[in-house]
Amino acid sequence: MEILSSLSGALLYELSNPFGLVLILFGVVVGFTFGATPGLTATMGVALFIPLTFPLPTDLAVGMMIALYCGSMAGGAIPAILLNIPGTPSAVVTTLDGHPMARKGQAARAYGWALLSSIAGGLVSWLALVTVAPALARAALLLGPAEYAATALLGMTIIASIVPGQVTKGLLGAILGIGLSIVGLDQITGEGRWTFNTLALIRGIDIMPALIGLLVIPELMKSLFERQAGGRPPISLRHMFPGFREWCGQAVNTVRSAVIGTVIGIVPALGGSVGSLIAYDQAKRFDRTGAQYGKGVPGGVVASEAANNGVTGGALIPLLTLGIPGDTVTAMLLGGLMIHGLQPGPRLFEASGDIVWGIIATMLLANAAIALVGVVGFRFFVRVLDVPRHLLAPALFVLAVVGTYSLANQWFDVVVMLCLGVFGFLLTLASIPVYPIVIGVILGPLLESEVRRALVISGGDWTTFLTRPGSAVILTVALAALILPSLFARLKAASGRRRSDSPHATPEHTK
Repeated sequence: MEILSSLSGALLYELSNPFGLVLILFGVVVGFTFGATPGLTATMGVALFIPLTFPLPTDLAVGMMIALYCGSMAGGAIPAILLNIPGTPSAVVTTLDGHPMARKGQAARAYGWALLSSIAGGLVSWLALVTVAPALARAALLLGPAEYAATALLGMTIIASIVPGQVTKGLLGAILGIGLSIVGLDQITGEGRWTFNTLALIRGIDIMPALIGLLVIPELMKSLFERQAGGRPPISLRHMFPGFREWCGQAVNTVRSAVIGTVIGIVPALGGSVGSLIAYDQAKRFDRTGAQYGKGVPGGVVASEAANNGVTGGALIPLLTLGIPGDTVTAMLLGGLMIHGLQPGPRLFEASGDIVWGIIATMLLANAAIALVGVVGFRFFVRVLDVPRHLLAPALFVLAVVGTYSLANQWFDVVVMLCLGVFGFLLTLASIPVYPIVIGVILGPLLESEVRRALVISGGDWTTFLTRPGSAVILTVALAALILPSLFARLKAASGRRRSDSPHATPEHTK
């Protein structure tokens, strides 16, 4: 009852403040803009807008930052569906089914599924934030370096295994991604690795130049060599949202994926990429149409978007209750809270309970604003498909260059992005998927740091990954994710051959 009364009071206060509602709507619109623009991330958006919150009261400032965070996670699906270019790293998995649906003339339907799933994921994580935040945050602290390393490895094996019929190439891509992630100074010894005596490579290859180079540039180069169709199929907003029966058919997938995203968000440093990968893998396994995943089915879009938006509330749980940021965006939020005189941690609810419940209420209102901005804005978002390709590709290329340069004001990042873009285009010509490389770049630093930390704690004993129950279970799941799809495919092929060779399959016997 105490929780209900505190939450209802915070909601009434937020709803009675028109200026606060305008700031929440503004934050969601800015978040959509940053999420929908490749090269502009949620982390960058929060970082750039923190100075603008200095004159604002603490509750309004934090509310706008939370709204920006939620909006950017939902906005990443827009270019992923329309252009096959993920707006954020968390939206990489959305491209697997979102863009194939758009190519079939189902862009509005794919976006409708993404929008509803984003809202559902945000609401599930919001419920977790309201009800079980302290307990879940304490449980996350029980995980050690071995479990973190095993989870990072699980993410890589999942993306390798979901590449249809190309597990070996998927593993090769993940290894290439890990190789790119270790460029720079060793975090422990301080020695340079693969720097070629180049000062610019000492700080390593940042995630966003790699992401833009491997995913955006190859797509633009392919578009220049492909013939453009006479026109896109007409998109009717009337069919944007699924019917009630369709939505009920995806209800289990939605809730399961949102819960996975929430749990992953609670664990510091994992983030939406891991959450969407695991949710997509589970959806593919439990869906009767799992063989169609990757070819343009709603279930893949639902799993990815529900999970990466579920991360938002999950990542706020350790931030507010323990003072530990769950991802890079909440790390920025931690700085914003401290600037406004708040110290996240166990005493935050006691010292600034009204502010905390205001944050929780703001997240609920932000999800409502996401629905409004998503529905109203789609008729403008979809116009990008009407732009001639010879005009769209150069504009996106300029945007990619500007976005990459703005990350650290370094032209070397642009050079890295272009080199990786050409490399990614050559890989696509060789039918080697680039998604595992991207995941390797994202999860490689986490895998390396946690493996070395676990070995330091265990005195160099590699069996610590098998003797700790949590890491052993995760590694077993990773091995199963890697082996079982190929094994089942071979058994199915062998069964088909036996049926074809069986005398009972001849026309005489069938008659």
